[in-house]
Amino acid sequence: MTLLGGLSPDVFLHDYWQKKPLLVRGACPQLIGLLEPDDLKDLACTEGVEARLIEEHGLTPWQLSHGPFTAKRLERLPDESWTLLVQAVDHYLPALQEVLAAFTFLPAWRIDDIMVSLAAPQGSVGPHFDRYDVFLIQGHGTRRWQVGPAVDESHPRLPHPQLRLLRDMPVEFEEDLHPGDLLYLPPSWAHYGIAQDTCLTYSIGFRAPPLLRILDRLVDVTLATGMDPLYSDVERSRVAHPGRLDDADVARLRRQVLALLDDEQPWHTVLAELLSEPKYDDYEPEGVTVDLDTLRTWLQAGLPLVRDPASRLLYSDEQGLIRCYVNGELCTSIVPEVFKLLADHVSLSGEQLNGLTDTELNDVLLALHHGWYLPPLESISRLN
Repeated sequence: MTLLGGLSPDVFLHDYWQKKPLLVRGACPQLIGLLEPDDLKDLACTEGVEARLIEEHGLTPWQLSHGPFTAKRLERLPDESWTLLVQAVDHYLPALQEVLAAFTFLPAWRIDDIMVSLAAPQGSVGPHFDRYDVFLIQGHGTRRWQVGPAVDESHPRLPHPQLRLLRDMPVEFEEDLHPGDLLYLPPSWAHYGIAQDTCLTYSIGFRAPPLLRILDRLVDVTLATGMDPLYSDVERSRVAHPGRLDDADVARLRRQVLALLDDEQPWHTVLAELLSEPKYDDYEPEGVTVDLDTLRTWLQAGLPLVRDPASRLLYSDEQGLIRCYVNGELCTSIVPEVFKLLADHVSLSGEQLNGLTDTELNDVLLALHHGWYLPPLESISRLN
């Protein structure tokens, strides 16, 4: 696999994933020239797009501004020392799904989005660390990366109200990334990227669901059952100090409360709903209505259907019972076998759909109708 520098996914997961960085030269040549700086500036000026601007020497050090921006605002930027960041660019450029297809050795629900940064010479977001895995791929220009060891919240910080900037970041290695090069960083590894010229960098970020949020959902589901079991101590022993909370009572209460979370079925439901939620709460996919003949024409012409990058499709297998979820909700309108095909791929060609019956192809049409998959023309770009 070119993406991993010849490493198999198994070796990468065993030796590198969440353990140590990996640098791969020429890992992703398909990103070279895919986006131009002006494309990213246009996105940053678009209503509804999440964009940020960091100016190292602004009105305050490392000044952070939020978009959308005006074209005039971006035109007035100095010649160096600023970085423009746009989240979820893959939502507007479905062609980036080709890149995400290289990561199918990881669960789709782990992928957050593809952020793209445009930096002027000497532009940077400062020395920092992230709490998630990230693959940094150079698309244009050169960026110099300094990488340090894993750090935590206790590491000294530079004073800033919004950015977690590290003071005196230790450096273990320094490398220049050129177009197509990739750098993988596990969570918490300190890093500091500085543009050597005008450059574009793609950041494929992976999400890690907050465990307390999962617990909160499980508690809500448990409370919704209406059950209200009470504490039981049928094996009670005599106490010598009635005013003391005994360790035995604490252990018994703990066991009985945790037992409420032992039922496996709510876990499947809660996790499937939570992990299939779209990145943005207000997202509503826009579908198209086409007939079976049109779908066949596309597929015979070699035009693949691409999964809507902003939609999340996920299914669970509960002892042979397949449950399907889209964007946080249970989906019963598509048969499981077709849904599994839709969820396991980022794009579908005629060859992959060739064996489906007309009834099953109608389920593919339903996915197009709901906007969970895109027709070929929309699969190219939403930048315009």
